[in-house]
Amino acid sequence: MKVLVAARALEVFEALQRIEDVEYEEALFTGQIYSAIPSCQLIIIDYEDLVEHPYDVRMIRELLAESNVRTYSSEEFLLDPGKCIREAEIRPGSMTRLPEKYTVGFVSYSGGTGKTTLALDTALHFARQIDKHRQASLPVMLIEFTYGDSALASILGLEMPHLYDMATKTDVDPIRFNGVTLIPMDYDNCKLLSIDLIRNYLKRQMANHVLTIVDSYWPHGLIAAVKEDVDRWFVVGTPRLDAIVNARKLKEELGSEAGVVLNMMDSITDNLALAGMERALDLARLDQVDRFEGKLGRQILAHIYGPAWQEFEKRAGKFKWPWRRSGRTGK
Repeated sequence: MKVLVAARALEVFEALQRIEDVEYEEALFTGQIYSAIPSCQLIIIDYEDLVEHPYDVRMIRELLAESNVRTYSSEEFLLDPGKCIREAEIRPGSMTRLPEKYTVGFVSYSGGTGKTTLALDTALHFARQIDKHRQASLPVMLIEFTYGDSALASILGLEMPHLYDMATKTDVDPIRFNGVTLIPMDYDNCKLLSIDLIRNYLKRQMANHVLTIVDSYWPHGLIAAVKEDVDRWFVVGTPRLDAIVNARKLKEELGSEAGVVLNMMDSITDNLALAGMERALDLARLDQVDRFEGKLGRQILAHIYGPAWQEFEKRAGKFKWPWRRSGRTGK
C-alpha cells in the first residue's frame, strides 16, 4: 500500500514504520500532493501544515473530496493506525489484496432497475470463482430486505426458509444455492421482531462469509440491522429520468460510501444524455440476464476489488485468497 503523509507529526512516521507492506512518502507542497493523489491509497493530511505552492489549499481539499482515496488527519490516524490502513485497503476499485470480510449493498428508490438481478448475479459469479479455486471455505451470502413477498424466492423458484424462522428457531438454517447462502425476507413476520434480534442473527451469519451482499428497498424499516456493516453502497438506476433523479438523491443521502450504477444502458445516446453525471459503473442492457452467467456480476466484482479480483479470476486454481495480517484474524 502506498501512503502519502502531508503532515509534520513525527508520530505518524513512527507508526507507519511499524506496519508491514506499507510504502510512504512525505509531501507538504500542494503541487507535490496534487501529483501524488492518483497513485496513493491513503493520505494523512494536516491542512494547516501545507505550503501553498503552486495551488491553494482549497483546491486540494476539493480534489480529495472527489477522489477515491482515504484521507485522515494525523490525529485521526494515530487513534488507530491499523484500522485506517485496513479501511484504505478495502477502498473500492483500488484493492491490492482481497479482504477477509466485505459487505456491499444494492439499493434503489425506483423499481424496475434490476437491483435484485445484479445482486444475485454478483453472488453467483463470486461463488463460481471460489469453486474454481477450490476454496470452499470462502463463502458468499445474499440477504434480502423487501416488503411483501420475497423477490429472491420468486426469481429462483425455490422453497426456502425465510429470515423470521432463521432468526427465531435454532434448528432452521439458511439454504445454499450454487454456493450462495440465501436469506430471503418475509416482511410481514420480520416486522414483528426487534432490530437487535435481527442484527444479532445476521452478524453471526456475516462473520462466516467472506462476501455479504445486501439487496434492499430504500428506505426500509429493518435496514438498520446491517446498515453500519455495509462497506459500499451501489445505488442502482437506469437511463429513465425518474430513476436518474432518484439515484442522485439516494447517493447524496448515503454519502461518500455510495456510488451510482446505471444498469440497462442501451446506446451511445444514453451515454451522451448522461454526460456529466457522476457514477461508479455503467452496465449495458444484456439478453437473458436471468440465466445468471456472471456477465454483470463480473463487472461489479472487478469494480469492488479492482486489480486483486482480476488477478484472482485470471489465476484460477493457482491463487490463494491473500488474507491480511494487519491485526485481523484468519489465515
